[in-house]
Amino acid sequence: MIRYSSEVTIERPPHEVFEALLDPARYGQWTDMVDMRFDTAGQPSVGTRGQFRLAKGPIKGMLDFELTELEADRRLVIRISHPGVEWTSFATLEPTGTGTRMTYAGEVQLRGWRRLLEPLAAAEVRGGEAREAQRLKALLEGGPAAATMPTGGRGTA
Repeated sequence: MIRYSSEVTIERPPHEVFEALLDPARYGQWTDMVDMRFDTAGQPSVGTRGQFRLAKGPIKGMLDFELTELEADRRLVIRISHPGVEWTSFATLEPTGTGTRMTYAGEVQLRGWRRLLEPLAAAEVRGGEAREAQRLKALLEGGPAAATMPTGGRGTA
């Protein structure tokens, strides 16, 4: 199993960061997750399901996800499943004056033959997830890097 954790301070209030974490249209701007969508309309809640695909990496096809924990402006846990991977993502938000400290963590377990790749993939996953947190920071803070920053790494798998 690959475990990762990174921390970033975003100069935006927790509710703005949380809104971005619940906006499927924005994920392609800061992760390799594309074509992300919820199965139902309206405000996402615990149990909301959806799909996305990864633009890069060895995991192909649509991945299913479910919001398993959701505490407004504080915490979001997403469980992702696919025949090639089982993944849980944790985003924890803490107010820091005018900003938000976000801890972006998770556990990735590759399945089948892909398990052989875990030792090689671990550093890339950890680095890729840390870069995603930095891209979200740039996106939400609206700095010049936000407009030109490409996605990279392995996204969420």
